[in-house]
Amino acid sequence: MTNPVTTKTKVWDGAVRSYHGLQLLCVVLLWWSAERELFGLHQATAYLLGALLIARFVWGLVGSETARFADFVYKPWRILPTLKHTPQPAGHNALSGYMILALWLLLLLQIGSGLMSSDDLSFEGPLFSLAPDWLQSLAGRWHDLGFNLLLGLTALHVLAALLHEAKGQGVIASMVTGRKKLAAPRSLYFVASWRYWALVLVCLGLVYGWQGDAVWLALVSDLQSL
Repeated sequence: MTNPVTTKTKVWDGAVRSYHGLQLLCVVLLWWSAERELFGLHQATAYLLGALLIARFVWGLVGSETARFADFVYKPWRILPTLKHTPQPAGHNALSGYMILALWLLLLLQIGSGLMSSDDLSFEGPLFSLAPDWLQSLAGRWHDLGFNLLLGLTALHVLAALLHEAKGQGVIASMVTGRKKLAAPRSLYFVASWRYWALVLVCLGLVYGWQGDAVWLALVSDLQSL
């Protein structure tokens, strides 16, 4: 049997590729800063990740074709038929789509719980004093447990990508170059990535207007201590 002819086709825009890499970098930096008790850096990284994530949600509605929820969020009963279908989708398949949603949910829960958490020594989230005692306690417990779940799910996601890469599917390479070999290439719709970064800047501006000075001073203090 002859191998099907494949064509390298652009499938990912710069916004999706950049977000993907920055999300992983932020998760690693959040873990490292927490271990070192650099809470200024930890908080600044969390706000950056929050801005990237919120902008990514908006991009999932108005962004490029393969970035949209409609392209990678499948109805549950369509997962198996889609996985058996050949050729595979240009963007994420059904399982990877649900993995992405799970990661985003955990990220949201981590950011939200962090806003209401305290280490009882040197750090207190900006919403800690506004939350009732039971919610403060729940947020603190979840923030520790949830991060371990997030690290585990991230490791599983990376492992799955490596396995696909080993099979020659070019999953990791496509996130670097934006192009993937497709047996049935098609014309995809793309939106200029600068619009995504404009959304990120708007989100960061709102965060800075809310917590900017306090976060900046703590971040500078942490960087000086390194």
